[in-house]
Amino acid sequence: MKIVNKSKLDFYANNGFVLFEQTLPNVLLEKLKRLSNTLENKAIQAQQEGKIATQYHLSNESGEPKLFRYNDLLFEAPELIVELLATPAIIEISEGICGLGCVPMQCDLVYKYPHPHPHIAWHQGAPHPRNYAYLNVGIYLDDADIDDGCLRYLPDSQHELVDIYSLSSEYGWNIPGVLQQPAKAGDILVQDMMILHSSEPKRSDGPRRTIYLELRPLAGIEESQKQSPEWAELRKQWMAHIIQAANPEDVPQKWAEFYGEPNCDLKTLVSQIEQKWEPPIPAVWSNQNVEHPDYPTPADLR
Repeated sequence: MKIVNKSKLDFYANNGFVLFEQTLPNVLLEKLKRLSNTLENKAIQAQQEGKIATQYHLSNESGEPKLFRYNDLLFEAPELIVELLATPAIIEISEGICGLGCVPMQCDLVYKYPHPHPHIAWHQGAPHPRNYAYLNVGIYLDDADIDDGCLRYLPDSQHELVDIYSLSSEYGWNIPGVLQQPAKAGDILVQDMMILHSSEPKRSDGPRRTIYLELRPLAGIEESQKQSPEWAELRKQWMAHIIQAANPEDVPQKWAEFYGEPNCDLKTLVSQIEQKWEPPIPAVWSNQNVEHPDYPTPADLR
């Protein structure tokens, strides 16, 4: 059964985000949870040993270190990440929403722990020309409930940069028209990279872990000129490995022809991607500190 149908495409076109429910296989979900535990333990141990790293970021607001973000999962578990991206759901989203030439750009893991650990203020991801799709795909390893730090969207705000400072200063978390979007473990939430979104403090115990996958056509990467042609070609090779790992029945014929066969093994490719690392396009946040009685920290949590 196809998940990217007309109803989902219309919702995405009108709102800038769309949820695909229970699309991740349970066996794979458990593998990814184990990976998240391993990475957090690794980061905490490294901090205790005084090591400095840029691949991950720890939050210490509560006095107990908690992992906030671990970037470039491909470097840590390449076979598992290829397995994830080769699932029918990701292949179908890549084809149906991103289009021919789609490649993975980033694959990172974000952890959200209860307040006082970080919330996510209003922002728009990676500004870019609007001629090609640019997706941020959230793959949920844990539930994200309403009023518990799930994503907040301002629907149809993805077409241009907005005045984040003025909106958040006047309305805080509750900009007119805002929608909360809950999700369950195993769900996939696709958003346009430029949609205005946020995530208020988490109140319940335990982590909420989400893998974020950036997808974009090669033509869009070339148009923005924020990454080099060599960097883009390595992403095309990454997609070739994904197609090779996927069930042939899930791969469109045009895709097999476009991406071709990998020109090296996965270990070699990962090494090349790591050596040719280039920064992603940064997100856009408020240009000033916002003063509001209920934002960014709600009054009852102060």
